[in-house]
Amino acid sequence: MVVVSIIGILVTMAVVYMRPRVRPIDAAVRVGDLFHEGSRRAVALGPVRADVVAVFGRARTQITTSIVVPSWGGTAVQFTLQRLQEGAPGAASWVFVDSYIVDRTVVPVQWAPGVGDSTMPGITADFTGSPGFTSQCRPNGTCDPRTVFFQAAIAGPAYEQLSKLSVMPLGGAITTRTDWN
Repeated sequence: MVVVSIIGILVTMAVVYMRPRVRPIDAAVRVGDLFHEGSRRAVALGPVRADVVAVFGRARTQITTSIVVPSWGGTAVQFTLQRLQEGAPGAASWVFVDSYIVDRTVVPVQWAPGVGDSTMPGITADFTGSPGFTSQCRPNGTCDPRTVFFQAAIAGPAYEQLSKLSVMPLGGAITTRTDWN
């Protein structure tokens, strides 16, 4: 009877601790992967034709956000990577490459058009308004600098509550931290 009780307790503990849970740092790394792929593709695709630059600018890839209704209900922020597809002279369009819907256990709280901490100017919580969250990468590999702050939706250990993703302008370098400093 004691052995069965001990096995029951161990199985219960295993189920609780083995259950996958997305932490803020996991979401920051996943969004950082989208930026890294955007920078890589921008370099691989090469320069934009001059007639397309006049209409669309020099960007080869871009990452945007939108509010979506995921399968689990409610609303969530979706980060979407797109590439510029050139067409007829002066024509082009943005083509879907990949996306990431932030898990319900993590909330993208705010973002800023630059690199810094949670006290930097220009921070906004609006991921879809005007001008909205957009970061573009150019053929030389540079991306628009952005900082995104994530927070856990449920309480947990202090070191798992916050994370920050910073996209450096030179070469699309990515840094992630488990705090907002």
